[in-house]
Amino acid sequence: EYGKTQLNIGHLVDQNKTQRGEGFELRTDEWGAIAANKGLYLTSQTEPKAQGKQLDMQGAITQLENALSIAKALQNAATASEAHGADTDSQEQLKTTLTQLAQSGILAYAQEGIALTSPENIQLSTSNSVSVTSENQTDINALKNITVSSGESIGLFAHKSGMKVFANQGDVEVQAQNANLNMAAKQDIKIDSVDGELTITASKDLTLMCGGSYIKISSEGIELGTADNVYIKSNVLQKMGPATKNILEILLPKAIPNEFSSSKTYSLKYLMVNDEDQPYKNTKYLAFMEDGSVKQGQTDDKGYTERFYTKKEEKIAIRLLISKTSNGEFIN
Repeated sequence: EYGKTQLNIGHLVDQNKTQRGEGFELRTDEWGAIAANKGLYLTSQTEPKAQGKQLDMQGAITQLENALSIAKALQNAATASEAHGADTDSQEQLKTTLTQLAQSGILAYAQEGIALTSPENIQLSTSNSVSVTSENQTDINALKNITVSSGESIGLFAHKSGMKVFANQGDVEVQAQNANLNMAAKQDIKIDSVDGELTITASKDLTLMCGGSYIKISSEGIELGTADNVYIKSNVLQKMGPATKNILEILLPKAIPNEFSSSKTYSLKYLMVNDEDQPYKNTKYLAFMEDGSVKQGQTDDKGYTERFYTKKEEKIAIRLLISKTSNGEFIN
């Protein structure tokens, strides 16, 4: 029997008349599809003896209303703190769409919970907005990596109990790659290096200010200014000859051109290694583009080039500038 399809109802039994369930079962050996042109309501909540209306979805709509109320309250708090607020307009529109299925949509509701699980991949995608709201706690767990990317901005806001960012192992890096990094606190700021050093560098000026007094450090020297006294408490004060210390240059990725910020952008960066798979760190290179242009750059401390952006698939030739002799010759 090709594509065997069955609708079993009531007491479900196998071929030996052994009971294997109750209710209904719709199954097929081939493909299945459920289609409803005006909308589809899936629920585990029923009325006794089939009483009540077909689209009795008050429980589901109440949940949507509660979620919208929470989102608006947190949006107001975030906006008052000059943080990014949630997009509640899209949630409002979705609630209107799904109420009594005013427009073609799908609404699923279960009073005791819903689980969506797979041993493989799950994707949630939309051309507009995705909203996740909970009245208690929201947890995201990954045994390996979690990646959050945004084409424009990311906002994190905690209303009452603060925010913590911990890394038990590995570095914590924060970069504003093509703009400013601003930090402020209404009360104290404390920076500790428990078992190491604290280094603060600036390529131009470094200024410490407090109460009108200041210390300014630059390539032109050290300037100390105050409207009152200067106290130096020391057993020995020595005046020695000039000395300088070079700053380790940090190479930050360049800004992505606006014309390459769409989903149709092609991008690539190269890991430059030698025959023994050792990376060429902090090594200058030339990148030859298909349009004939040549870009200069330097690999980072892991051996990667900068990221190249193109509007179509292109081949890019990289030439490393590795010093061969003391007279400055370069080889590929």
